[in-house]
Amino acid sequence: MLYKISELSDLYADACIRDESGELMFLSLYGRDTAIQQFLAAFTVKESCGGLSGFCLTPVNDTDGRSVEQVHMRSPDRLTKFSGRLPRDTLFGNLVHTWIYDAVLLKPDRSTRTAWFMLDEPFTPEARPRLLQGVWSLYKTLSPVPLLDSWSDVVMRATHAECVSFLEDSDHPPIGKVTAAKVLLTESFSDDVSRMVQAGMIGLNGEEAVYLEQARSANAMAA
Repeated sequence: MLYKISELSDLYADACIRDESGELMFLSLYGRDTAIQQFLAAFTVKESCGGLSGFCLTPVNDTDGRSVEQVHMRSPDRLTKFSGRLPRDTLFGNLVHTWIYDAVLLKPDRSTRTAWFMLDEPFTPEARPRLLQGVWSLYKTLSPVPLLDSWSDVVMRATHAECVSFLEDSDHPPIGKVTAAKVLLTESFSDDVSRMVQAGMIGLNGEEAVYLEQARSANAMAA
């Protein structure tokens, strides 16, 4: 599905990711080069002078405007742009495909223990394992202590409420065929892992498999 940019004509997006406050993190944008340049320039001008601090995305087949999505873009300086020109002999003529994104999407910040994972498909039950696999890879990247892959189920079950924000569940879910998650490991993460080891929930000798089987059995009995 394509979404039109309400503030400027002949600009369309097929994917957009916002953070928990609605701030733009990623935008896949199509249009003529002059229209895209005009769009980007609008965020460098004060609103009182005709500039923009955000924009609206509306599905192209939404004739009554009921499905408008608001996107904030208050700090354009933190965003990076990458463009590619589509073949000229297409039905739509001379179009440019531009990706606008925050660099934190590509580079985990170990100092703040923050990272993002994007998936180029919408959130579905089939996509969930791939999303969780990407989230776990960020756990291992950000963790100050080594983590074994066999610990993934136990560690994420115990910590995801504090450490993972699935954007699909936020007030500003992903738009288009894309989904994302933000990982922010808490200051107590190392201590949490140590407590799991001490409690026999995870370990070097397969303790996590026994713990998970016991948890499944307890859940089955409770049901």
